[in-house]
Amino acid sequence: MVDNISNQRLFTFLVFALILTTHFSTQIIAQPGTLDLTFGTNGILTASLDSFSDKANAVVIQDDGKIILGGSTQSSYTTADFALIRYNTDGTLDNTFGTNGQVITTIENRSKGYAVTLQNDGKILLGGSSKFFINIARYHTDGNLDTTFGNGGKVITDVIGYYSETCKSVAIQNDGKILVGGYGQESGNDNPYFMIVRYLENGTQDPTFGTNGVVIGDIGVGHSIQVQNDGKILLGGSSNLSFAIERYTNNGILDNTFGTNGKVTTQFGNSNSYGHSMQLQNDGKIILGGYSSWNTVDMALARYNTDGTLDNTFGVNGRVITPFGNSSKGNAIAIQNDGKIILGGHASNNANALNFALLRYNIDGTLDNTFGTDGKTLTPIGISYSIGQAIDINSDGKVVLAGVAYIDSNLNIAVTRYHGDPTIGIKENITTDGTSSIYPNPFSAFTTIHINTPVQHADLTIYNANGEMVSQKNNIGGQDIQFYRNHLPNGVYFFQLKENDNIVTAGKLMINSQ
Repeated sequence: MVDNISNQRLFTFLVFALILTTHFSTQIIAQPGTLDLTFGTNGILTASLDSFSDKANAVVIQDDGKIILGGSTQSSYTTADFALIRYNTDGTLDNTFGTNGQVITTIENRSKGYAVTLQNDGKILLGGSSKFFINIARYHTDGNLDTTFGNGGKVITDVIGYYSETCKSVAIQNDGKILVGGYGQESGNDNPYFMIVRYLENGTQDPTFGTNGVVIGDIGVGHSIQVQNDGKILLGGSSNLSFAIERYTNNGILDNTFGTNGKVTTQFGNSNSYGHSMQLQNDGKIILGGYSSWNTVDMALARYNTDGTLDNTFGVNGRVITPFGNSSKGNAIAIQNDGKIILGGHASNNANALNFALLRYNIDGTLDNTFGTDGKTLTPIGISYSIGQAIDINSDGKVVLAGVAYIDSNLNIAVTRYHGDPTIGIKENITTDGTSSIYPNPFSAFTTIHINTPVQHADLTIYNANGEMVSQKNNIGGQDIQFYRNHLPNGVYFFQLKENDNIVTAGKLMINSQ
């Protein structure tokens, strides 16, 4: 029986290898970092929802390749509403979403969306703030508000003792609980403080987290929240003109195994530095990106080990500063499957106009000269300035940068898409020298892969039915390996477990809805 199963796996993966080899041998590969001319108009899209100001502050790409932008629309200085737009893969508006691909939601008088994410069931969360309170809205996949969430699909949160709370980032835990990361300004001294609020799936605050669902950190501005594989929570941003990160346990207590009493701050020489976006590598290392300001304003990155110490294998003592044009700021980070790092934002050209900007780095922090021009890409949009605010990477490696552009005397939503590296997929013959069992399979939230012989420092890679890599987990040990579906849609997938470049086992996974 075991031999039959192994032979079946071998046959399946050999077929995929043959298909992929044939496909990529005939594919014309564009240079990474150049605009994808099949998207929008020569790789660029702009959109206006109102006559005054529209902004895209967040982007997420669905597993089917459709692109969701989250932000705000304004008809005057004193009003603002949540805004969502969904595009098809070619950049046309998705008419199955909202009204002609657009959704506008009034929550309070001045509500702006800053963060968007997808639940495992495909529902969409848009988090942001009004002038004083945290605002969240949840939508069905068609753009209609999910009335099982909060009050008619909306949640407004006022934290006692703080006159203003700002949501800058949203994350979803494996158990479905929702984390909002940002900062609150204290009523007494007007200082901003790192702030995390956790909600149950129905939108009520989670009483098991911090104090009535709220955790207040040190003085600083929290911008980006991430959840580690072990459930610990990271909030990154700036404090005292330095990069800053705080780490908490799952119940909201500062993790004293991280940095100094759960906190890390990083200076870039004599510069003032501001952290904006944070991502986790597959090996658990933490990357925080933003900008550094002294004589010039330059894009900046720092990489940390899992204990919060700077990773000295990255850049210079864990830090990288990259000048780009006369002035540049990094607002968003994405990490490719191969570990390369993309930092997006804006940079000024010789005319001092701001433009969409991308940088790509190798794993060691050096610029990747195969991307754009010497690792850099600059894209002018509009008549005077355009600012990139958010990044996501499609399953085919293409990079989407979203933000705002000044067009026809108004601020408009702007989106660009760039070529990435071709998807490698499975390019080798598969042989297994071990056996495994999977339970449950099919599964909805997560499954366990059990192997007969324990592994150390192994790598688990998941491929979709087209042979494209969709997920990877590194540095795995033991005999029971849990795999969480996260945002993967229903369907058939194939996994491969490797240790020291040798394939331990491989097989098929099936994901069904809950």
